[in-house]
Amino acid sequence: AMSVGDEKRGVSVHHFCNGFLHAISKLPGLSRESKVYEVEEKVIRAQGANKICPQTHKLGSSYVDAIEGDDEAGLASYMLSYTWGYKVGDIADCLMIFCKANNLDPKRTYIWICCLCVNQHRVKEMQARGETVPFSEFQKTFGGRVKEIGKIL
Repeated sequence: AMSVGDEKRGVSVHHFCNGFLHAISKLPGLSRESKVYEVEEKVIRAQGANKICPQTHKLGSSYVDAIEGDDEAGLASYMLSYTWGYKVGDIADCLMIFCKANNLDPKRTYIWICCLCVNQHRVKEMQARGETVPFSEFQKTFGGRVKEIGKIL
């Protein structure tokens, strides 16, 4: 719980492969075959919809700040490089294979994944106002995370 609100907070591989995929599978028309962009509104944004964001103190938190427990989230030791067009099940399989191959505990292996760790409520608000994040700011945010987390998958 210590890492709630920390910009380096990531989801555990265990959570991605279980809690996250389970939440997706419960919704009609969604499954492990769904792509990230297809689950963004109903699963990712919905998770933090009724939570206060620890950074902005506004309603609507990132997915990662809306889940609790050390088995679910903690300070990320890896950052995932992926696209929103990937199937969530494929991402889960790759993360699990990575843990097995490296003898890592999926409950203690935390991954910074932008769709789950960036507050999508704020992103949508900016889009609604017709604002875009300047590339320099985006680069600074991501560059900082890469330097702090250090390892990219």
